[in-house]
Amino acid sequence: MDITTGLQLLEALRRADQADANLSAASRAAHRASLAATDALTDIANCEQRLDAAHDGEQGAGADLLECARQKYIDAGRRRRSAKSKARRAYTAARTANREFGARYAPHAPGRGTGGKRRPAVAASVLQELAAMPLELITAADALLVHSSGGKDSLVMLDQVATWAHQVGCTDKIVVVHCDLGDTSEWPGVRDLAERQAARYGLRFIAIDSEDGLLGLVEKRGRFPDAARRLCTSSLKRDKANVLLTSIVTALGLDRQAVVINCLGIRSSESPARARKLPLAIDTRTSNRNRLVITWHPVLEWSETDVWERIATEGLEYHPAYDALMPRLSCVFCVLAGYTVLVRAVRLCWALGLPLPEKYTELEARIGHRFKDQYSLADVVVEAAKVEADEGPLKWRCGDAIRAHLGEDAAADYALRYFALAT
Repeated sequence: MDITTGLQLLEALRRADQADANLSAASRAAHRASLAATDALTDIANCEQRLDAAHDGEQGAGADLLECARQKYIDAGRRRRSAKSKARRAYTAARTANREFGARYAPHAPGRGTGGKRRPAVAASVLQELAAMPLELITAADALLVHSSGGKDSLVMLDQVATWAHQVGCTDKIVVVHCDLGDTSEWPGVRDLAERQAARYGLRFIAIDSEDGLLGLVEKRGRFPDAARRLCTSSLKRDKANVLLTSIVTALGLDRQAVVINCLGIRSSESPARARKLPLAIDTRTSNRNRLVITWHPVLEWSETDVWERIATEGLEYHPAYDALMPRLSCVFCVLAGYTVLVRAVRLCWALGLPLPEKYTELEARIGHRFKDQYSLADVVVEAAKVEADEGPLKWRCGDAIRAHLGEDAAADYALRYFALAT
């Protein structure tokens, strides 16, 4: 399958899925409208019974109630007719979209059905095939948004995508996007580091500011996010990046649907949820008739050792928090981090002279909500103080991250490469 055909199939898939979703929503709305009309008819009957049994002085009030019930029935009937009409149109649109997709897919899978139950398997097959042709994918895209946290995974993802784009002469399509959560959420220097990482390849860099970072979001909500409600990611990163995506597509000025690829540096070994992801996925939330948005995970199957080997081999600049053996460069206090990682984060804050432990524990006390259900950040601070008393202040050396993952020789080689490239 060539890349053009593959992208056309993805768009046909998206339209069929969207049409089915619209049909389901319209059917539910029609069902609710029918129930409302039935309830209104029951109210009319009840009002008529009460009116028949009412005394002379109660006739006026009963008649008013009956008139109100009849009006509700009329309104409900109008909504029911409208909802059923929408459901019929949605059914026709869904049938048309599914037939169009079937017609496009049939030449590539003769004799195999493309119904709704099988469509996820068809989508996975097409996406897997396209993921195996990264150079063609980049060439066909109108824009690539490389989302960079400044962390190790987005760093190697950026290096990989930039290398591929350079091979096909498409680096001008890349925009490196960094969502800056501010100094109450991130380690010092993250934004500047992300910009330098992009500058290494001569790529356009855009930083998106959040209003008040994680602390501001928690203050407004009165509670911290958790694994089930990661509003920090949706509100401070995804929603703001989507606004940028719209402006980028508008600036392209195309008279056709744009193909936009969102590149994310996640890895399957990081969590069970990420292990279920595919290298490519259709972003149905942000795709529309003006843009087909594809989410790409170029380093999904990489191991942590693979990541550090790429950093060491290419002399890529990473954040010194990794040398303090922080496993991720997420928020200073990430709601998904384990207890020991949070303890180390508190100690690193103390070593860097950051007032964040005090700010977060004060916020906990003020809103009356703990950082995690199992324990508060105040508990973490107490534990960090105990560790400090036993071990002394946290210390680290430049290159300790590579030293820990790849050994002393690799750390020495990295230092030579990095400083040679830096000068």
